[in-house]
Amino acid sequence: METTSYYKHFEGIIERLLRAFDFTITAHEKRISKKTVSEIDLVVARNGSQTFVEVKFYRSKNVPASSIKNAAEQLRFYVNGEGLAVSGLLIISSYTSKEMKADLRDRYGIIIWDRNDLFNLIKYGLRDTQLLEDFAQLLSEAQQGIDIEDVFADTTFVDAVPGDYFQALQIQLVASAPTPPPPKRDLCRDLKAVFPGKPGWSSYEKVGVEVLRYLFEKDLANWNTQQTTDDDLNRFDMICRVVSKNDFWKNLIQSFQSRYVLFEFKNYSDPIGQGQIYTTERYLYLRGLRSVGFIIAPNGGSPQAHKAAKGALREHGKVIIILSNDDLCKMITMKENGGEPNDYLSDRLDEFLISLSR
Repeated sequence: METTSYYKHFEGIIERLLRAFDFTITAHEKRISKKTVSEIDLVVARNGSQTFVEVKFYRSKNVPASSIKNAAEQLRFYVNGEGLAVSGLLIISSYTSKEMKADLRDRYGIIIWDRNDLFNLIKYGLRDTQLLEDFAQLLSEAQQGIDIEDVFADTTFVDAVPGDYFQALQIQLVASAPTPPPPKRDLCRDLKAVFPGKPGWSSYEKVGVEVLRYLFEKDLANWNTQQTTDDDLNRFDMICRVVSKNDFWKNLIQSFQSRYVLFEFKNYSDPIGQGQIYTTERYLYLRGLRSVGFIIAPNGGSPQAHKAAKGALREHGKVIIILSNDDLCKMITMKENGGEPNDYLSDRLDEFLISLSR
């Protein structure tokens, strides 16, 4: 199941929860006319007040604060942009801190319900055993690697259930012209602007590293580029150390014994072939805690390249994932909209492993 399917299931659970607490769902995917690049997931009403609801499903129980902040900023822009006194509710499947909730409430007027809130609302507010089981099953299915722990192991009891949750939604925002977010550098455009071929290899690597730093700034450390092996015979483009609490990267450490991750940039006009897989495979060592590599190429890989990558895993336990410019651009968009780029990689890894033959 891909993240999009998990999201649909999660949104269905949220709708059941909201209806049980007497919310009326007045619209799905309400397009905001003043900013047409995205949509609000749900518009709900309760006790005469209207609330815009943004639903974010993350496969990991821990996600960067920046992703949640991006989602809250986007929701706040839409809420204010309507010119109405409405509230904003951001519902996420992961955990976040009390400090983050308070900060976004005070700064943007956005209320956050995280996994802990949802658990308490369902278990103690609704006392709906079936809904709680469905929620737990969804979270379990989305777990990665060898993680089989109780999905609610980190939840804590919240005494004020459910009253304070809904009192908080009575925050009325002052209707005013929204302040547009500052323009961001278009990394996707910069990446695709590099002309494929040998003359542009340096520029492609430079922009590629900037994209990876933007996407995984909290997940990876020691961004060492143009690293040479100790025998001075080989040089690879970049190697990083995994420092993430996200379940995708934890999975790489636990399941594939890879504390370090290799990145290779291949600025080829055509999809890369199996030869590039074999070259990258030589740089990966299980005993060196470096068994995972990513090859980034404008047009991804050929069928032969993907077949060779599967052979490297099947025969030697080495994971090589091929990413194209389009893959990177999708992850950039995800992060800008408050999503989690690591979930995209999780889906790719799931697809890779499920399709592996003998």
